[in-house]
Amino acid sequence: MTLRISRRRFLQSATAAALAPAVMLPERGPRARVVRIGGVLKIEIDGQVFDPLAYRSYRPTPELVRGFAGTGLRLANVTHTGMLCTLDVPYSLFGEVWTGPEQFDWKVFDAQMEMFEANAPGAYYNIALQLDTRDWYLAAHPECSDSYWNLVEMAGHEPWRADTAASLQAILRQIEARYGDRVFAYSLLCGSSTEWYTNSQGRGRPEAQIRQHPIKTAAFRRFTGDPAATMPSLDVLHRTSHGIFRDPVQDAEALRYWRFHHEIIGDAIVYFAGKAQEVLRHRKLLGLFYGYLTQLNSERLLQEGHLGYERVWRSPDIDMIYAPAKYGAPRSFEGASGYLLTVDSLDLHGKLVFQEIDHTTHIARDTVENGRKIPGGDTKLPDAFASRQVLRREFALTRAKRTALWWFDFLGGNYASPEMMAIVAELVRAQDRLRDVPMRSVAEIAVFGDVPSMYHVNARSSVADDLLVRPPDELARIGAPYDIYNFSDLGHADIPWERYRLCVFLNAFVIPEEKRAFLRSKVQAHGRTLLWIYAPNYIQENGFSVDGISEVTGIRVARRSDQGSAVTVRPEGLFARIGAEVRYGFTPGLKSGAPRDQASEARGKDLLETAPLFEVRAGEARDCGVYDSNGAPALALKKFGSHTSIYSAVGNLPSALYREIARSAGVHIYYEGSDPTYINSRLFGIHIQKGSAPTIHFPSRKPTRLEELFDGGEVRFENGVCRLPHQPGAAKLYLLADAQIAPGNRQ
Repeated sequence: MTLRISRRRFLQSATAAALAPAVMLPERGPRARVVRIGGVLKIEIDGQVFDPLAYRSYRPTPELVRGFAGTGLRLANVTHTGMLCTLDVPYSLFGEVWTGPEQFDWKVFDAQMEMFEANAPGAYYNIALQLDTRDWYLAAHPECSDSYWNLVEMAGHEPWRADTAASLQAILRQIEARYGDRVFAYSLLCGSSTEWYTNSQGRGRPEAQIRQHPIKTAAFRRFTGDPAATMPSLDVLHRTSHGIFRDPVQDAEALRYWRFHHEIIGDAIVYFAGKAQEVLRHRKLLGLFYGYLTQLNSERLLQEGHLGYERVWRSPDIDMIYAPAKYGAPRSFEGASGYLLTVDSLDLHGKLVFQEIDHTTHIARDTVENGRKIPGGDTKLPDAFASRQVLRREFALTRAKRTALWWFDFLGGNYASPEMMAIVAELVRAQDRLRDVPMRSVAEIAVFGDVPSMYHVNARSSVADDLLVRPPDELARIGAPYDIYNFSDLGHADIPWERYRLCVFLNAFVIPEEKRAFLRSKVQAHGRTLLWIYAPNYIQENGFSVDGISEVTGIRVARRSDQGSAVTVRPEGLFARIGAEVRYGFTPGLKSGAPRDQASEARGKDLLETAPLFEVRAGEARDCGVYDSNGAPALALKKFGSHTSIYSAVGNLPSALYREIARSAGVHIYYEGSDPTYINSRLFGIHIQKGSAPTIHFPSRKPTRLEELFDGGEVRFENGVCRLPHQPGAAKLYLLADAQIAPGNRQ
């Protein structure tokens, strides 16, 4: 189908190239911004407010675009790059747009835009542009690396930054001249998977090792301020002198490098965002993928460059942060769904979070054009029922957390059927019902994950999995909502401390004095309960201190000589309602210094044993759980006049234990089962995975009508109790039609 081009667009297109050398600021076309309405972040385009639901595909076809547009979606993501993805097929089959320094193939660009405009009339576009080095750039600059695979080697290279920024500004000016009246946002893509990953640590590519690359060395010297600095050896970089931990003094050289490794990528993102805004002047939104603290395992978290995200998230030049839905078991029919991000910190900073729903549905392709297998086969949904319920569950999660989402057809086939489009249309209709409904978090649990602490952790440790990746999945099943923040935001003025009864500190190994002072003055107050896991405050400026753990928890702790980490909690006393013994502990691993065979090295599967371990001194606090090997206290509680402190010496607490800790803190438990729930002031969502009808307990005793948003129908709760219909396997989302949840204040 041929796109009709208006005379105005023709004239703008004809003059765009001539105007390119100047910074042509977009004064025409729509102005877009993120706005908060009724407690929910939305997108405003020229005064019209849009619920932030969108669609995306690397293999858009007229039929697919018509299908998504037919569901009522008005926001579309369009990716313009012909670069190869990690499966060695192009991201876009339309071809490469960026052909030289400030040179672009507009026939290729226009062809894709024409297809979208012909099949999605009235759509607004988020234009995704890939900044990576092309072959023509590498041929002209043989000293440079391929930024897609080795982003850390290029991120601090000032000539590459300047060249790329000039082309970025040129293409932004010309897109604005050609399509600015339909564009509401731009996305900056770079690095592996277009997610600002650096794969310099392996991932199966022989060239992807830490190299003494002169460009990276020069950037490292500028970063450190040391003109003689050299890159540490592999042995130094991967050594930890204290079990799984890097010593602040003995391993200072490695710590300095790893901070550079991540922060230089964050710095590059901020640089390019600033350059984009020199053209856009904040008239259009700007977003990118970055900051997966609660997804990447220890090797990937240390090596792939995402720990530089806190500066990026604070940047005023960035409006939106994207991430795929949580990978692995959370995506399965039996899963709980989840985020890769500390989403509530992004909300604090006014950033719109887009959850990417790229699940491997039952109709998804297994291979791409070259025959390579598409990742995600291990969690491919088995049938239409499972696909519908999991997509409903993701929708319930994002509605409860008040984040945006887009449905991503990935490399083609995930949504390409009338049946799948009917599911998307159903969810769009549910959002239409919620459009004017104000809602806010009612979580009484605040969870904190820390970035700086993870620079100290050995890449072969399982601690990132045990303390950051797995807890959200367990917390989703305790029957009460929670908010999750960066520990660096502990003192943020907008954190609603009056609401929180339980604070969970997942990995606060490093706690600066100002944070300790804030904890003492603000957090350890009003009868609040603080749950500390493993080694809080253990890493000090000049070394390690068990007394640091004792200081911050108020519970005396000692180093443990026995290496077993399995803990048993019996159903008695505080945890009588658990109903059966609960056993948990760190992921088993190899003893420090154990050899690693070559096959395991390639797979990255040989995990170190978590060490050092700690135990509570006998008689110091109320013992709640003990090590299996010698009966030493491993989970303990101590009450103070102002607060209660609970310390768990090991991680991987199960949902039943989290629930009882929350109950002991005074948190309202809405549901006693293990089915995942999604709750805010106006919504209650649940995926009914077990064999009985759920009974829900609300904090209000006022009779209230619940309207089901997927299948229709109503239920009511009386005296705070509601029994939901038993529909095995169904994901349900209920709107409190004539009431709202309002938890009591703590201050």
